[in-house]
Amino acid sequence: MPRALLTGAAGFLGGNLLRSLLVRGWEVHALLGATCREAALEDVRERITIHHHDGSTDGMLELVGKAQPDVVFHLASVFLADHQPAQIEGLMASNLTFSTQLAEAVVACGGGRLVNTGTSWQYARGEGYLPLNLYAATKQACEDILTYYHDARGLSCITLKLFDTYGTGDPRRKLVSLLLEAARSGGPIALSPGEQTLDLLHMDDVAAAFRIAGECLLAAPEPLLASHLLGGTRLTVRALAECITQVTGCPIQAQWGGRPYRPREIMVPVSPGPDLPGWAPQVSLEEGLGAAFRALALT
Repeated sequence: MPRALLTGAAGFLGGNLLRSLLVRGWEVHALLGATCREAALEDVRERITIHHHDGSTDGMLELVGKAQPDVVFHLASVFLADHQPAQIEGLMASNLTFSTQLAEAVVACGGGRLVNTGTSWQYARGEGYLPLNLYAATKQACEDILTYYHDARGLSCITLKLFDTYGTGDPRRKLVSLLLEAARSGGPIALSPGEQTLDLLHMDDVAAAFRIAGECLLAAPEPLLASHLLGGTRLTVRALAECITQVTGCPIQAQWGGRPYRPREIMVPVSPGPDLPGWAPQVSLEEGLGAAFRALALT
């Protein structure tokens, strides 16, 4: 039975990964910071081990030493679409200091395997690196730090970069959730002109990718260093609204052009790839949207 240490377990994607690993027989340890909501893990509390990080490097070394994970899945981060000056310290503490402490502890404690999370926003204008925002820049900086730990300390690491994600019970105020709510309520929703292209991946396919990446690290005879952009279904915002209407039978009262495009809007995302061996999306957009809408209708 492989043992996982998971950051971000109280979040939407991390929590779904945690439960997916449990179903597949993994022993799961959850690493929680001071602001994490342990209540989000109440339904699995008796099946996992929870560790609280005090924010220090020594505390991280002690915590990872106790957990002794075979693989660390690192999904915790602070996400900011557009930062304010007062948010810089928190962004750096979470996405850089915490991540570096984690990498240091992983190699120091002998496990040496980490699945990291990146973002397609590291590629704002095509195939080459150009961060859309400061959040994306911290994700690239974290990846660079992990490259050092791979080369100097033998860390085995796969970074999975995500586009837009969605799924049942998503509490985040993301576009898919807002459109599903608009379909249910029948009320108007102000949207951009809607010509930008999205790349949508269901939460179950995200969990499968992380698990497969962890299995790749476990099977590798030598330390790996790899990065994969995980693509799903591509369509414009207008096409997404039409798809939701067809799936739910509820027209969306979209006010196209009711709000401007975001600053630095990505109109066409970077191409996904290279392929993660053994992984491909399994949940169709229609299936995923239908399940999310049915769950929403029960609330």
